[in-house]
Amino acid sequence: MAISRLIMLRNWLRKRRFRRGNQLTRFLVPDVRRDVEIVDDSEVESGFVTARVRTWNVLYVARGFATAPAFGPPNRLAIDALWHWDGASWGGPVPDDDPGNA
Repeated sequence: MAISRLIMLRNWLRKRRFRRGNQLTRFLVPDVRRDVEIVDDSEVESGFVTARVRTWNVLYVARGFATAPAFGPPNRLAIDALWHWDGASWGGPVPDDDPGNA
C-alpha cells in the first residue's frame, strides 16, 4: 500500500512538472545548460515526454565563441534521461551526440 502511494505521488509530481508548454532548465555541469520545452505530456505516467531540447555552453556564448542554439526538433525522451550528461565533468564543448544538438 505504501509503494502504491509513492507511485501515485511520483506521477502527480511528474504531471505537475512536465506539463505541455513548460520550459525546464538545469545546469548539467558548471558551464553547460540544458533547456527542455515540453511539447506533449500524454505519456508522463509511463515515464516519457515529447520535448524539444537545447544544450549549450553558457561561457562560450557569453565570450562570443558560439551563439545560443535554437531548440531541436521534438523527440520522445525518457524523463529519467533528460538530465544525463556524457561530456566532461568540468564542462567544455557539448558532445555531438547530445540530445540537445539537432
